[in-house]
Amino acid sequence: MSVSVKDLIDESLSHRAVSHPYLQALGSADLPDVGWALRDFAEQYYGYSLHFPRYLTTVISKLETPAHRTSLLQNLMEESGMYEEEEYAELAAVGVEREWIEGVPHPQLFQRFREASGITAPHSSEDEAIELVCWRESFIATLTYGSAAEAIGALGLGTENIVSTIYLPFVEALSHTDLHSRDTVFFPLHTAVDDHHQEALEEISLVFAATPTGKGDLRRGMIKALSLRSSFWDWMYQRALTCPSQKAMAFAS
Repeated sequence: MSVSVKDLIDESLSHRAVSHPYLQALGSADLPDVGWALRDFAEQYYGYSLHFPRYLTTVISKLETPAHRTSLLQNLMEESGMYEEEEYAELAAVGVEREWIEGVPHPQLFQRFREASGITAPHSSEDEAIELVCWRESFIATLTYGSAAEAIGALGLGTENIVSTIYLPFVEALSHTDLHSRDTVFFPLHTAVDDHHQEALEEISLVFAATPTGKGDLRRGMIKALSLRSSFWDWMYQRALTCPSQKAMAFAS
């Protein structure tokens, strides 16, 4: 891997979006009500996760090299619940059973977590918080109107590159709940096999990083994606610190 892309990867992993206080607090259960925080995440994040196939197809449409498109189409297949045999073996090693995920699109896996968390009302875009809408629309705009390199930087270096790290605190927090592993499989699935997604996007990044303009666009897209996610975490953290149960305790005192 070229030094330039490695530098960008290291920069993304050291960004505040990856080591955010919200994630740290979830992982260490240092919140007024971790159960409430997880339910709130299940409610709010769904409006972002639901659109991930759209993000991926938007980037694919911007790529001119057939091999690059084919590589990301493989990622899209995994998003729809189709995996290679070696991936099933990797997942089995971390306790993920094949029947939990085979043929189930990732948004449906998140919906399973959402329902297990106690959220039974159907998702409605009309009820989405403006903070979530702004994140999603700004992210989609980056993918749609930026250069191909910028789109790869946003979805690859600024998103897929950090997924296996940022979901670890959720895995830890969920281990202290009574939710069944089948219902929370979305998280270990992404910490275990998303390396394949990262590798495909990194290989494409290498091509764009061969020129100063391409490298600059990669970093621009990466920073945009990371900054948007960090702002979303800020909002989620504030909500988790001032959850209804905490407000009720303050009122009672």
